[in-house]
Amino acid sequence: MAEITQRAREFENYELTVDLESLRVEDGRGFAADFTMDDFSRHCLLNGLDDIGLTLQHEPEIEAYESRHPVQAAMADGLRSR
Repeated sequence: MAEITQRAREFENYELTVDLESLRVEDGRGFAADFTMDDFSRHCLLNGLDDIGLTLQHEPEIEAYESRHPVQAAMADGLRSR
């Protein structure tokens, strides 16, 4: 981190490239470093998933649940129409 900070001060318009697939950061001026990241966060970033996107990955299961519980589904529909 200190080297990146130093280079940012040294070079005008300093840019870094962060490669999430290879977990590597480099600046094209001789600096490169590997980094770590937890698998879940990496998966979300690589696939553009936020909390809603993660939930929608389970849409078939959600719909199946709602079809087996018509009272709750009807109540939810009533709340949505307000």
